[in-house]
Amino acid sequence: MSGLDKAALAALLDDAGLEDDARKAIERLGAQDIAQIDGAILAALGHEWKKAGFIAAGVMIAAPDAHEDLPEAVYVQRIRALLDAGRIEGRGDATAFKTFEIRLPDAQDAR
Repeated sequence: MSGLDKAALAALLDDAGLEDDARKAIERLGAQDIAQIDGAILAALGHEWKKAGFIAAGVMIAAPDAHEDLPEAVYVQRIRALLDAGRIEGRGDATAFKTFEIRLPDAQDAR
């Protein structure tokens, strides 16, 4: 998971409501940026359940200036990528990020 999924990137770029600054910021993303975003998401989590939307918004607000124009959808996509990779766990309806919850996997689950 070193980069944005090409289909997800295309969907983000095709979003009719996306401002030009956001489109350019997404296009500039590199592997190091993705690793930094993923690291921030993982650092915001522990073993207790937290709302995915809260984590996405918090990481977005705390992002470095280089990422200030990225839309929240990028952070949501990275949470989904981390879920798919098994690096975090989720419970609830993954399409409802305000109520969907995420956490780091328990050590015993990682075996």
